[in-house]
Amino acid sequence: MAAFLDLGDISVVSVDYFKSVAPPPLCEPIDVSKVKDSLQRNPTIWMRDAGRWPAFKNKVWGSSKSGEKAFKPLSNVFDAVIREASKASGTPAKLRFASRPLASPLSEQCNIIFPDAYLLLVDKRSVDAQGDKKKHTDSDSWDDIVVSFGCKNNEEDAEREDHDKRIVWSLLHITGSDPCRRATFGITTEDTQMKFWFTCRAATLVSKPFDFFKEPEHLIYFFCCLAFADAHELGWDPTIQRVCVGGKIQYDITVCTDEGKNPVYQTTKVISDYRANALRGHGTRVFEARLKSEDGKLVKDAEPVVLKDSWHDCDGDREDRIHEQIFADLRKKQGIEQEAEARKYFLTVLAAGNVMVDGKIDGTDSLLRMSDLPADCTSYPLLVDEFPKTKPTRPAEGLIPSLPYVSSPAKRPMVVHRTHSRLVFKEVYQPIFEVRSLDVVFETLQDARQALQFMHNVDWVHREVNATNVLRAGSMGKLADLDYAKRMDSNSIHCEFQMEAPEFVACEVEVQKYLFISPSRWSLDRHFRPPFRFTPLHDMESLVWIPTWTLYYHVDQERSRPSEDHIRWFHTLFPGQPSRFGAFFGSFDYSVLPPSFHRAAHEVYEMHQGLMIAYTESEQVMPPAQEPDYTEPLAQLHSIFREFLASAVEYSRGICLFRPMAKCQQQENPSHETREKKKPKG
Repeated sequence: MAAFLDLGDISVVSVDYFKSVAPPPLCEPIDVSKVKDSLQRNPTIWMRDAGRWPAFKNKVWGSSKSGEKAFKPLSNVFDAVIREASKASGTPAKLRFASRPLASPLSEQCNIIFPDAYLLLVDKRSVDAQGDKKKHTDSDSWDDIVVSFGCKNNEEDAEREDHDKRIVWSLLHITGSDPCRRATFGITTEDTQMKFWFTCRAATLVSKPFDFFKEPEHLIYFFCCLAFADAHELGWDPTIQRVCVGGKIQYDITVCTDEGKNPVYQTTKVISDYRANALRGHGTRVFEARLKSEDGKLVKDAEPVVLKDSWHDCDGDREDRIHEQIFADLRKKQGIEQEAEARKYFLTVLAAGNVMVDGKIDGTDSLLRMSDLPADCTSYPLLVDEFPKTKPTRPAEGLIPSLPYVSSPAKRPMVVHRTHSRLVFKEVYQPIFEVRSLDVVFETLQDARQALQFMHNVDWVHREVNATNVLRAGSMGKLADLDYAKRMDSNSIHCEFQMEAPEFVACEVEVQKYLFISPSRWSLDRHFRPPFRFTPLHDMESLVWIPTWTLYYHVDQERSRPSEDHIRWFHTLFPGQPSRFGAFFGSFDYSVLPPSFHRAAHEVYEMHQGLMIAYTESEQVMPPAQEPDYTEPLAQLHSIFREFLASAVEYSRGICLFRPMAKCQQQENPSHETREKKKPKG
């Protein structure tokens, strides 16, 4: 369901437009009109009098059949087209047709929803538990599927909606479960009507339906474009190789650095991949990995590192470059010593670069050859609450517990082209939501606040502070994911952006307007509409939501269950509006929490109150058409947060965090250093 919320509306375009931007370019020796003419001269392939493919005995196909036989006619059409096209290309097809509508293809994240048929690679990319390519035709793999097919068998509108949802799920499953994939295709049929589908991290397109009996050239073109294309043109990433290590699938990933080096890292585990489970967006995957030597072996005694693979907006900077811009501003405005101190609170970049495919920087514009949608483009909505439930064999990693990954839907069909990049970080970390000692949670928040203060001091805002990017690395807290960070003087600070974790977004950012402007100001000037702008106070509010989530989600005893009031308050505050707005402008009921949490919760309450005062002071005297004056309130707020976070650390000593009704979670790694205990102020 989260996938469809993130997807928003699917863009519906003409068949000709789809053909011009989505499939790989047609192999030059192949002439579609000649292939069509040759096919139509063969009575075993085309019935001129009836104007249809003889493989289909009836116009409505598949309704009276089941299993592979239902798709045999389409398989025959594919084979006929490819045989004829191969004469011109002089090369064999790189795809084959298969149909097993009653059996799901193999996958690490198998689901109960799967395509009716598919085109898949002849030269397979899937591997088995021994690391060999799967050779048995009775064990097809999602890792080899290029085109997913779906066939609608009756006229009911309800099935039509479910039909499209199923094909979208197939597209999602491919891009979400396989790190080697950059794009994928689909075909849906209803009687003689057919639609083409395509998705990458920039957009999802579907063509308007066409009659593949009356206009067979469209289907011929589609088959020919894909069947003779190279794997990277079909959406595979040649810089990631699937390997088997100790009976488990891992990946050898090449990092094409800006310095021209190409080190290869082998993954050892997935740290986070839930953001890849969306058809468009950054598609971020984070792995723990180890460096390989030129002979293909792991470097002896090499320390584990973190490798981040993502797609950043083309008009934005790569995360490592944002790092350096912030540090350069610190060095310029506050000196080299402050810059060196600030670096302690952020991840250390060991290597970075854009992914290179076919000698060019990899981006969605190489997969989807267009800058914007045509004027006649319409949208295709999918209702998320009716999507069939599935149970994956392996859940997404790095997802905050009990809170489904839900991103804000797109407001209109649009294309946001993205560039594919990779970063390697020195520190192997743990996100704060996985920390199991309450005092360490607050220690980590202390360091995250310090990182924010360094940014705010040189007029930068983070804009995406949440429980997945406030991290614990050894004895330090770190602030990560600077993809959306901006200078306050940047025009793009006004731009909309997609919140990866809306549970922690500031209330004003969620509604895109200031909420603390004096009512008298509105009454005096009904035209007073200051343009909304993200401010450092919004970063600080996100920092308050993290300990609030921690306290309301967890319990302090193994196998204990929170009270009904405790559960009710959790769902009032998370995942977000409108219910938490009332609580935010009033007060939270901390009495429903376990008694051992109460003293720390009081310190969070004081932080919340300080935030409310800062908002009020910054917005009460706003000049017309100007932003809030947050400078002095922000300085005071940092001081307040520093004091109460230190107190919360002391009040939380020895308190363990447990997930409700779950087995005891391990506490912090005992190898992690324990910092010197601090006494609360006052």
